[in-house]
Amino acid sequence: MSHETLLTDLCAICHVKAIKYTCPRCGIHTCSFPCVKKHKAWAQCSGVRNPAEYRKRAELATSSSVDKDFNFITNVERAITRADDAVTDRGISIVPARQVRRDDARPKVEVEIEQRGVKVIKAPKVFSRAKQNKTHWVGPQKSIMWTIEWVCSDGEKVIGSALESRSLREAYINIVGKKKIKRKRRLSQHDQTRAEPPPKVAKQESHSSTKEDQVQHQHDAQTSSSGDEQLLAGMHFYLHDPQTASKFRCLIPLPPGQTVRAALEGQTVLEFPTIYVKSESPDQLKEPFIAQEEYQKRHGNDIPVNLTMPLEDGQIDEPSESSLAAAAAGEIVPEKVLEVLARALS
Repeated sequence: MSHETLLTDLCAICHVKAIKYTCPRCGIHTCSFPCVKKHKAWAQCSGVRNPAEYRKRAELATSSSVDKDFNFITNVERAITRADDAVTDRGISIVPARQVRRDDARPKVEVEIEQRGVKVIKAPKVFSRAKQNKTHWVGPQKSIMWTIEWVCSDGEKVIGSALESRSLREAYINIVGKKKIKRKRRLSQHDQTRAEPPPKVAKQESHSSTKEDQVQHQHDAQTSSSGDEQLLAGMHFYLHDPQTASKFRCLIPLPPGQTVRAALEGQTVLEFPTIYVKSESPDQLKEPFIAQEEYQKRHGNDIPVNLTMPLEDGQIDEPSESSLAAAAAGEIVPEKVLEVLARALS
């Protein structure tokens, strides 16, 4: 021999032959099947890789590590499929528990939403959008109290609740309008206070002035009404359709006088409705916004899968609305999953 063989290059069991195999469980090197059997018997080793073992971050960010994780998930799916096939072959019918429950055992709000033809794509409970959803059934009014996300023309997002019997105009004013008007009034009063200090007022008797109170109340009502008109002047309402490509914001035009119930019937929402209030009419929307009619002309009903989403400071990596919609439709592409996992670990 031209050089001496190192002991580390030999089988750890027989110490004679060169190594050929590595145990996935403990990493010991062996040369043949008999040595593998001896190793399992001596060390009480199963020879199966432990998917829950701790690995350093540097070891995770490799293609082989992603392949192992993907293979593990695939094996789990195959095991479930084999179990289902075995049950079917034996003639045993298994129905998930959630399907066995009677309709009257389901939450009232879910039954009512289904009756209205509204398709709600549920986000995982750990996501912020699921935690913000407070939609519930109001018994006395026999109506749904919807959680609605309003996206104003200036980009501000406001989340609030509104009965489905209210018109979009009323719901918007109650949730967003009053907030904006009060903010402007506060800023205006603050500026006036800083510019002119309040004059000294002599002490008066503690009796109420009815006429002055009525005049002030009428003035406040007129101011509020004029503020509402200014807030809604030239504004258009749109319902966001989450089942579209992520590079677009497909918007469904809504009449301001339409009720929330009529606006949502037969539509699809992600957890709760997102309504845009914009100054542009449907034919004047600028990208990434596009009217539903125009979107269908260009792209039809295609729903591409996109599992990526840009992150902001302090955010958790959550899929986009189109990703959740596509996932609900069962259109997950394994290659995309691998791509996202690799990017997340890099």
